[in-house]
Amino acid sequence: MHIFKLRPGTLLAAQIIAHLAWIPLLLYGTWYHFLLTFFVYFITGCFGMTMTNHRLLSHKSWNAPNWFRVFGSLAATYGLVGSTISWVAIHRQHHRFTDREGDPHSPAHGFARAQWLSMYHDVNIKYAVDLIRDKFHVFLHQQYFLLHLIVFVFWMLIDPMLLVACYLAPAALLWEMGSFINTINHKSKVGNRNFDTSDNSRNVAWLGYLMWGEGWHNNHHHKANDPKFGVKNNEFDMGWFFIKRLQNVEKA
Repeated sequence: MHIFKLRPGTLLAAQIIAHLAWIPLLLYGTWYHFLLTFFVYFITGCFGMTMTNHRLLSHKSWNAPNWFRVFGSLAATYGLVGSTISWVAIHRQHHRFTDREGDPHSPAHGFARAQWLSMYHDVNIKYAVDLIRDKFHVFLHQQYFLLHLIVFVFWMLIDPMLLVACYLAPAALLWEMGSFINTINHKSKVGNRNFDTSDNSRNVAWLGYLMWGEGWHNNHHHKANDPKFGVKNNEFDMGWFFIKRLQNVEKA
């Protein structure tokens, strides 16, 4: 059984536009615009993709305050990487069939499929039943394109360069960096393996730092329900840095 789809053609067109936005950013952007781009990338990537979509919603590996569940889900959605429902369902399927037939992220499909097209994999309802029962996540999924149209028009009316720096360029950056986890960390011979897992997952240091801890991918596949991805002193995990503090607030 499959749930409503996010119309892959429209989603692909949105990401093509986001990637093309780097042209005016590189040609006309100031240091201020680049700072905004990387700040938004930090919000959508750290708070949105890894802390919320991945560790909180997909694996339920930590106990987040209610306000952060909403904020993190909105940040991830703003990042233009699909709805929370589609992202979580596809990622859970990835763990169910890691590096085997049925893995939507597998580099065995080819670099282009894993890097740019795995988000368009059909979303199977059994991998996201909990989120489909949540009206908030259903709303984010059903109104995904409307929400992004509102964001697009909002920034365009304020300043086209802010549209680029605060929305499109960081979305393209998040897409590429997040997808590198699927391609480089599951196929490349670079990096290392702290654990002898049954899949091809590897730790890649530069992705560990630039993707807020996601690059310590072999560690994650060794113990998927652990919110801490970095296990060695030199494996800094920005996502875990914030999770520790948010959990302390929740327990206080």
